[in-house]
Amino acid sequence: MESNIKSLSHLLRLALVGSSCVGVAIMASLSGCGGGSSTAIESTLPPSALRATTEAGLTAYFREALGPASKSYLGTVWATDVTVAIASVAPAAAASTPIFSGTTLQETGVDEADLIKSDGTQVFSLDQASANDSTRNLLRRLRLNAAAADAALTAVGSLKIPFSGDIRGTGLYLDSERRQLAAVGEGNTGLGIYSIWFSPQSWGQGVTEVALIDSADSEQMLTRRTLRMDARLIGSRRLGSTLYLVLRSYPQVPGLDPSWPTTSANNAVVNALQASQLLPTLSIDGGAKQPLVDASSCFTQENNSVKSADVVTVVGIDLASATHRHAAICFTGGTEAFYMSEQSLYLATTRSSYTYSGAFPVYSAQTNTDIHKFALNGLDIAYRGSGSVTGHLGFDQNRKSFRMGEYNGLLRVVTQTQTSWGGWFVTVASTSTTTTTPAATTPIDSPGRLTILQESAGALAVVGELPNAARPQPLGKPGEQLYASRFLGARGYLVTYRLTDPLYVLDLSNPADPKVAGELQVDGYSDYLFPLSETLLLGVGKDAQSDGTAGDGRFAWYQGVKISLIDVSDPAHPREAARSIIGRRGTDATVLHDHHGIALQTVGDTVRVSLPVSLHNSPPPPSLFIPIPAGALNAYFGYTRTELQRFEVSLGNVSLAQRPALVSSLPNERYIGNDRSLLWNNQVHYYQDGNWISAAW
Repeated sequence: MESNIKSLSHLLRLALVGSSCVGVAIMASLSGCGGGSSTAIESTLPPSALRATTEAGLTAYFREALGPASKSYLGTVWATDVTVAIASVAPAAAASTPIFSGTTLQETGVDEADLIKSDGTQVFSLDQASANDSTRNLLRRLRLNAAAADAALTAVGSLKIPFSGDIRGTGLYLDSERRQLAAVGEGNTGLGIYSIWFSPQSWGQGVTEVALIDSADSEQMLTRRTLRMDARLIGSRRLGSTLYLVLRSYPQVPGLDPSWPTTSANNAVVNALQASQLLPTLSIDGGAKQPLVDASSCFTQENNSVKSADVVTVVGIDLASATHRHAAICFTGGTEAFYMSEQSLYLATTRSSYTYSGAFPVYSAQTNTDIHKFALNGLDIAYRGSGSVTGHLGFDQNRKSFRMGEYNGLLRVVTQTQTSWGGWFVTVASTSTTTTTPAATTPIDSPGRLTILQESAGALAVVGELPNAARPQPLGKPGEQLYASRFLGARGYLVTYRLTDPLYVLDLSNPADPKVAGELQVDGYSDYLFPLSETLLLGVGKDAQSDGTAGDGRFAWYQGVKISLIDVSDPAHPREAARSIIGRRGTDATVLHDHHGIALQTVGDTVRVSLPVSLHNSPPPPSLFIPIPAGALNAYFGYTRTELQRFEVSLGNVSLAQRPALVSSLPNERYIGNDRSLLWNNQVHYYQDGNWISAAW
């Protein structure tokens, strides 16, 4: 494996495999691949900054992080030595070109892994080999057929992906230009990523695998290469021929007792550690392990309130190369979320310790979130600087990437200040006392906060905020929590909720002076917002109704799934142009948990929408323990059926029309988190976790 180390003074080091050094300026006074003095620059960096290190420096860091001080970090109920098994709308086109829904993306051009992928001619799905098989390592290929009277897909063939026995496939990428796929697999563990997010020891035995598959032959698919990395996947994205992975690992040290009894044996183990022994490794096609990242390509965050031995590694894999090529950099200290644009990757870290309420974190009232920026250009991955924002990114891992958005080189971040998740109740929870970095300005009491960051002199500087002294209007009302958020061009859209759904339209055209352009209040809330045009949003969430008696009278019971059409053509006066409520209380939709669970297809001035739903419309069953009066707003309705709901949105007259649902072919109530749909020409295809049913639109 060839390797060149990219160096920008002492501030930037990058491990490149099979790539030449390309100069990237990190500061006005530092550019190219040469060296230089960084003493003066280091002293001006913000506390959030990552600092380049060496093998010796990283070794010293790990010895301290894994020493006696680690006991307090690992001493929570979650931080136990858990054993983990090695472990967008398609544009309109000419009549001869298929019009189909692709994977619903946060950012156009930044591909995301999903269970199904299509190129408009064929469909690939990542399936379980049988109902009792949990590995999900079977790649199926089916062909779309416009002439089929029943719109049925034609099976072409399948391939068993050679994942290791401890790996479960979790997503596919389709590189149509090179006629290949990348299948991503993760260690098969019963622990969800959310419940152990703040438990570093739980990441100690994580494993991620990538299989590159050649689909050029029309009948037979072939595995080109398999990669195994001993780190757990936080997330992935694809830009062109480069697949980016963000991985997290925690050193597993034989003979080290993490409860830290004062023994000479523990001290001896720590004092003998070397950084290179603790960094994640890579195995190609089952071969010998080799370093995934070099210690000299790593960074530390000296001002993290907890000195953590967590390692976050950013990896770029060249999908176009006939032989393996990758680049990797890493930093110490956990990361909680990542967002990627076509030019940059941002990682978010909360620099404080936590207490817990069940599986949910309880944040300090003065929590700040650090944002680290990395510039991307193929295998060139360059650390550009860090900044800090007031608040945190929320309690739901599925929504955290949507809290960020890059436009014209500026990053917009929306955070919240509520310390704990309380649903619709205001919960006051105790928090531990920690040392945090003071905010740049005194926080104004607001459920949501907007910060705009711009790269400047090796840091991410705050150029605009909301609320602020000149514009003190809070983003949300007391007791509300942040739900949907979306940044689209020079606008931002936020949804906060407790009783009604205040949707805020933010004017971000002047980054130094962001402002609330308009506000809409309707019943219920939206979990996700999808752009249908420049002036029309589709909101998906839950309806809600208040009984006027609970709590302070501002409490509401959520009801069925709500589809809302929001007209923002006049940003000062947004309006709900149409709505549809699916089912009663208890009804659920895949898209409320995964934004890939909705399909959007534009045909002329009509947008077709499909989404899998678990419909609850049957009368509530009688309760033996807590009788609930008939018609009570808090009564859950019984399961009726699983179906694919279908809608048509007219862009011309801004209307929403519901079409007959496509009923699932599988009996009984089941988990629908893996259900998907594909809209192709005038056909609809409903994927039910490995089973397909098709029909004319």
